[in-house]
Parts: sequence; C-alpha cells; structure tokens
Amino acid sequence: MLSNLFPGICVLCRRRSRRTIDLCPSCERAFTCNDQACHVCGAPLAASGGVRVCGRCVATPPPWMRTLAPYTYAQPLTGVIEGLKSGNGLRQARILGALLSASAKAEYAATELPEALIPVPLTRRRLRQRGFNQAALLARSTARRLGLPSLSGHLVRIRNTPPQRSLPRNARLSNVRTAFAVKRPINYRRVALVDDVSTTGATAHAASTALLAGGAEEVHLWVAAKAV
Repeated sequence: MLSNLFPGICVLCRRRSRRTIDLCPSCERAFTCNDQACHVCGAPLAASGGVRVCGRCVATPPPWMRTLAPYTYAQPLTGVIEGLKSGNGLRQARILGALLSASAKAEYAATELPEALIPVPLTRRRLRQRGFNQAALLARSTARRLGLPSLSGHLVRIRNTPPQRSLPRNARLSNVRTAFAVKRPINYRRVALVDDVSTTGATAHAASTALLAGGAEEVHLWVAAKAV
C-alpha cells in the first residue's frame, strides 16, 4: 500500500523503482557482483575453485575473520555510494542496507549472524563538517532489517588522520594504526564492523584491532562494496 501511495524513485535513472527502496531492478542488475572473492578480505580471486582464501590472507591473516562485500566498487554502484556521503544519505542508506542485509541472510544461512553491528566512526571534526556518519546510517539500516542492534557510540576515532584515498597501502596502515579506541565495553562475542567501501583494509585493520582489545572475540567486516 505504501509503495502505491509513495512510489520509490530510482536514485540512478530517476524512474519509478516499483519497490520500497529508491533503486529499480534494472539498475541493481547493472551492479558488478563480487561473487568470486576471498572469504577473509573480500578481494576478488583470480580463479574459481574450492579455495576461498587469497595468498595474502594465508600469509598474513587480518584481525577480522570474514568479509561480506556483495559488490565491486564500480559504476553504477559508485553513484549510490557517493550519494550516501552527500546530502543526508538516507535514501542511499536504505538502498545499501537492503542489499547488504539480503546478502548477509544468504551468506550466513548455514551459520550464525554477528550479534551486533558497529559502524566505522568519523572524527568529531569530520562529523561536524559532514553532519552525519555514512557508515552509521548504513549500519542502522542493515541492523534494522536483520533485527540486530547497531552500536554507534562504542567505537570512536581518537586521532585525526589525512584522507586515506590519497595514500598507498603501507602509508594507510601507518596512518590509522592508533586512530581508534573502544569507549564502551563490547558485550557481544561476535560483531560486524560496517563501512561503505573497503579498499586496502587499513581502516578495518585498525578498527578491528581496537574492537578485539575492547572485548569482542570475533570481528567480521561488512561493506557494500570492495574496491579493486
């Protein structure tokens, strides 16, 4: 009934989506799926087969256990993700939350979901500039669809860092190594760290390390897309 009264308008093609989110099925089908990816870091694998762990994760496992990254960071999905960071991001958060929660239900069908979702935080200065945290919007939308709590105030960013996108991988790791801390105890054994995009994994590495030090026993990484 609500869909008939207030039809969704696709944020990409501006046509009616004919569903409860502002994304039409045609534009969703144009997204590049990240089907054949490393189970641990989410990076696309060169060949298909039974082994779902890349060489880097075998040699140097990250602090998180598993990555959920249903799509590759490519057009036209980039338009939705960039929209999440501009304006108020609510329409895009609902879109990505619907897609991420559906992927989580499928990927975790044979095992237990994380008990809580924790968004990657922004610094206070960056939060004042933007007015909202896009990862928190995404985590809240995803958690609501899965019936899980979203813990926005538990993990905090305690140090301002230069923008990650301008740095190579080694510099990114150093840039955020001590940037996060747990403000409130993590009273859940298994949590999912939520962000919009994973690139080198440097931010996830630092944030996951802080969560493990703050009481979590197992961290999973959930992102809408994996950058190649």
